[in-house]
Amino acid sequence: MDFSEKYHLLYGGDSTAYDCFIAGKIKGQVLFRSIFFFPYVASLVAICVVWNLLFNPDMGPVNSLLAALGVKELPRWTASVKWALPTVIGLTVWKGAGYYMIVYLAALQGISREIYEAAKVDGADAIRSFFSITLPLLTPTTFFVSTMLIISSFKVFDTIYIMTGGGPGRATNVLVYYIYNTAFVKFKFGYASAISM
Repeated sequence: MDFSEKYHLLYGGDSTAYDCFIAGKIKGQVLFRSIFFFPYVASLVAICVVWNLLFNPDMGPVNSLLAALGVKELPRWTASVKWALPTVIGLTVWKGAGYYMIVYLAALQGISREIYEAAKVDGADAIRSFFSITLPLLTPTTFFVSTMLIISSFKVFDTIYIMTGGGPGRATNVLVYYIYNTAFVKFKFGYASAISM
């Protein structure tokens, strides 16, 4: 499974689950929406720097917490070939999930309550309504979100550049970063142009 597939699967499941929670009338709903949307509008550079500090393998609070919980083999996060890409994917999902939450929320609010009332009169419970009404009516939104996620997964550059620099080794060397390195580090402009086609 490549980066774009992992990115898409994480995003899709993440946003839909939260949207089902935030679409209802729950106390503190506006605060939750605001907190969840904040990373999307925050500066990516600042977020990457903070994540690098949080996930610092030697003195970061995440590894300190894991050590306090008794984890013996602590992950090296962005310094590990095994953990670097999952760490970057986690940041990307966390940062962008607020946008997709808003998109799904708008789609959920666009579904008429009368459809649910009619299903209830016909004897459908909440689970049946979800699978027979909500999910099918969210299909256009899911198609839009999937398309946007696939496009954005091919454009990942800044997070990789700031957090890992394509490393360790070539563990996070995604397409756009490879094109950048080929053109502006190795000065092979023709080859970089061919790759980008």
